[in-house]
Amino acid sequence: MARLLNPADFGLVAVANVALRFLSYFSQMGIAPALIQKPSLTDGDVRAALSLSLGVSVLFFLLAIASAKFVQDFFDIKDLTPVIQALALNFLIAGFSSVQIGLIKRKRKFKALALTEMVSYAVGYGAVGLTAAFHGAGVWSLVTAFLSQSLLTAFIAYSIVRPPLALRHTKEQRRHFIGFGGRYSIIGFIEFLTANIDSLLVGKFMGATTTGYYNRALAIANLPVRQPTRILTQTLFPIMSSLSEQHDKQATSVQLGALAVGSYAFSVGIGLSIAAPDIVRVLLGNKWLESIPILQVFAWAIGPQYVANVMGVTLDSMAQLTTKLRIQTGVILLLLVLMLFAARSAVASNIAFAVVIAGWARLCIMSLVLIRLLKIRASDSLRIAASVAVVTTASAIMVYVAAHLVFGDFSVITRLIGEIFFGAIGLTAGLLFARAIVSSHPAVLYLAERMPRLAKLLRIRTRSEAR
Repeated sequence: MARLLNPADFGLVAVANVALRFLSYFSQMGIAPALIQKPSLTDGDVRAALSLSLGVSVLFFLLAIASAKFVQDFFDIKDLTPVIQALALNFLIAGFSSVQIGLIKRKRKFKALALTEMVSYAVGYGAVGLTAAFHGAGVWSLVTAFLSQSLLTAFIAYSIVRPPLALRHTKEQRRHFIGFGGRYSIIGFIEFLTANIDSLLVGKFMGATTTGYYNRALAIANLPVRQPTRILTQTLFPIMSSLSEQHDKQATSVQLGALAVGSYAFSVGIGLSIAAPDIVRVLLGNKWLESIPILQVFAWAIGPQYVANVMGVTLDSMAQLTTKLRIQTGVILLLLVLMLFAARSAVASNIAFAVVIAGWARLCIMSLVLIRLLKIRASDSLRIAASVAVVTTASAIMVYVAAHLVFGDFSVITRLIGEIFFGAIGLTAGLLFARAIVSSHPAVLYLAERMPRLAKLLRIRTRSEAR
């Protein structure tokens, strides 16, 4: 679609989505997480969740319609109003689907959820969006793709889990969703500000075209990491919520999550930064070259972002929402200060640099908080960090060798294939080296006891074998 559309089309939708997300966190009220986190669930609870979700979603849909012209005037971007009003329809769709998705996650039907997301994305963007873009629909091809994906997700989710559609419930049943969901929404809103204030500033001060470059750089940076880690975190939250106060198991889960996500996300992020010129030329084409320096900087935020997300899920499962709120508030204040300096230069890559610094700060603070809350030994944490560093370094070296030494004189697509291949070799070699660091780690031993194939791969002698 990037080859069929202009940067300004993507910028227009990016600004519209950022504006609508201001409302979306409150329109959904944390309904899905509240459904997952509640220890016991009745039909009345589900009816209460659906009532709140639908009622609040309708309210925010109307608010989005009414405020669209104000948003256009604020950003001073032409044709933004109809795009916002069309995308606001997603409030109504999400108001219905959030309950089904929450129940699917609670029942741990992760395979069904993953298939739902893949099918709806393929149909929404691969069929509807591409067809519309090919026929010259411009920005509306992105709008129809997004709404088609959302509508199909709602339809498939309801076919998987069919909760009662009645709205009758008691005040007690409603109270849980207002309490937990309300706090979750506030935290989500602050996380939204942390994640999107950069796009807001770029949209406000640099226009739709530069926002398009920035948006595509962010999309490419997240592309190879978002879905694998999203599946992991969607799986992790229901499982960890069920562990309740079992801190030893929660500590094991967060350490395994940080090890797995960190090894992958950091390696991919640094590799993306090195290979950015070839990635942009091959995936987007030469009209997107201004995205290259933005991608090179922003890729350094990928590892911290996704490992911190795993840690955030752990705090959610422990109902440590106040602690998480304090962390997010501190991070956004830091980001605002950094943005004040970055925005003066009117250079998009400087905005990305501020995001990188704030992302690393968030990761460090969350790590220290969880080490204290879960009583994780410092030596165990250092072994996880050392393992991730070894894997990332090995992968980065191999990508650099491919880009500058082996395939430097080849065509851009051949060089990119070489960078991917060498990066995979480096990742594998790094995992082999890291095996010596983590093979005796308590969390890895815990997992090896339950996964004999992993124990064999890592050459770990489990306690059961020793007996």
